[in-house]
Amino acid sequence: MAAFLFFLVCSLLISQMPCTQPAAAPTALVAPIQLDAATSLYTMKLVPPSPSGNSPLMLDLDNSNLWRDCVDPRPYSSPTFKPLLCNDTAACASAFSCTSNICGSAGCYDTCNEVGLAFPACSNYTCSTWASITAIKNTMNTAVWWDTIALPSTDGRQALSKVTIPRFAFVCTDNTLLKAGEGKLPRGVVGTAGISRGAIALPSQISSKIPTIARKFAYCLPSTASSSGPIFFGDGPYVFQPGIDVSGLLRYTPLISFSKQADSYFIQVKSISVAGVSLPINQSMLTIRHDKPSRSYVGGTRFSSSVPYTQLAPSIYTVLASAFKKAAIASGIKPVTPVSPFDLCFDASTAYQTRVGYNVPLIEIALEGKGKSKTEVWQITGVNSVVSVNDRVFCLAFRTTDEYEERSIIIGTHQQQNGFFQFDLAAKRLGFISTLLSMRTTCTAFKFT
Repeated sequence: MAAFLFFLVCSLLISQMPCTQPAAAPTALVAPIQLDAATSLYTMKLVPPSPSGNSPLMLDLDNSNLWRDCVDPRPYSSPTFKPLLCNDTAACASAFSCTSNICGSAGCYDTCNEVGLAFPACSNYTCSTWASITAIKNTMNTAVWWDTIALPSTDGRQALSKVTIPRFAFVCTDNTLLKAGEGKLPRGVVGTAGISRGAIALPSQISSKIPTIARKFAYCLPSTASSSGPIFFGDGPYVFQPGIDVSGLLRYTPLISFSKQADSYFIQVKSISVAGVSLPINQSMLTIRHDKPSRSYVGGTRFSSSVPYTQLAPSIYTVLASAFKKAAIASGIKPVTPVSPFDLCFDASTAYQTRVGYNVPLIEIALEGKGKSKTEVWQITGVNSVVSVNDRVFCLAFRTTDEYEERSIIIGTHQQQNGFFQFDLAAKRLGFISTLLSMRTTCTAFKFT
């Protein structure tokens, strides 16, 4: 009715003035995610006039900002490129540790003189924060700037017109970080797209700049490098061809907060089972707790976009691998000599393929649901539990954590591929679908064009 009345009024006035209907404010934005086969890392692309231009950025769940190399191969320039100065205390406090009554302490100082970076990676008296690459565990302190970014809007079914966001806080570095990751990072990347819970990470900053976009994002990681999957900023619908809206199929588990400095995504695992048999796991390892001797928080489970295969504390990995091997042998699947970097591998000719991968034992992760008595189960089928290393052999796609890792479980990207995950920062919950393959669709079935 509203559209009809608008048309009627326009018709009556058309001889006097042009009449155009105002565009509705966007409720969601979308960007393509791509797998880099050489590194198993994921990248995403903004669109010009974003600081990254047409170049890819590494997707990073643990990173708290958007940063790019502003020096190499040539200095970054833009007509809307301005430093976030120390006296802009509210914005600087969001970026780092300045407060309205303390400017000149950590996070706000004469960056060029103290850090020694060349323009435009810094400017005197800018707010500063950390830029990092989680995949190689490198971090540097540098300056924060304003500029315009752009992303396509979406109705959940396809990518639509471009939306520009002015005065978007991002971080400039010199080439130190990318040089440190040379050979370990996707070719062509110019920085990182941080999608953590941080105040100037993409989800929170997009929502604060465009109030019609909810403070949440969702992604679907493709399993091949040849096609892209989507990352949505905002609410659903989230529609994959041939017209499957997955937004109403999500199950939810709480996102855990245990420290104001912890911007990553943590969930509560209650138990793990293989082929229906619960694993004997020390329950204290599954909960994040404060360790007095180390003065740090240990245990629990973290989602990662930088770890290719889920990592388990050695005691958890041992019981999982043992139970998986026992159940696989019982179903006629034959173990073979392990292929590095994996410890447990099988003869592919003794298994068969299904819509959701090899017919290997089902791994189920029980997660805390709504209310502590309720449980939501994440099922990991063959397509996500094993990986083919050649035509004849597939291996259990889990590894052990290193000795310095504080978390007991780090959920890797192989286990997330072709699943769907919504990170709702406002409601503090993770929505998930174990796999889209059982619905006869995939991450690459979103319509970008």
